[in-house]
Amino acid sequence: MKKAFSAHHVLADLLMDLQMALQDCGVWECDVPTQSALQSVAPFCIDTMTFGQWLRFVMMERFKTMLETGSPLPANCHISPMAEDAFKGLEPVKVACIVDCLNRIDQHLGNLA
Repeated sequence: MKKAFSAHHVLADLLMDLQMALQDCGVWECDVPTQSALQSVAPFCIDTMTFGQWLRFVMMERFKTMLETGSPLPANCHISPMAEDAFKGLEPVKVACIVDCLNRIDQHLGNLA
């Protein structure tokens, strides 16, 4: 149990780092997507919202729910390639920071398996 508790704390810190990177890059979304947009079955809800919205309102919210409930964490997420593509028109250094945050989340989850 102690290992899971620690793993959850590390993920919480990594999610905070991701939030700060998204804010610094100017892609931290404040407008909550509609319920119908959130119910998309397309990968990354690509048909109903921006990737920034998906990160904040889908991925991060799912992780927060797992943290709050103590649920098992996934073995990986590997979404940095999508971030590289979705944010390719933005400042490269700031996008690299987002990608780094996502890679650290994936590495952390992979180490739990």
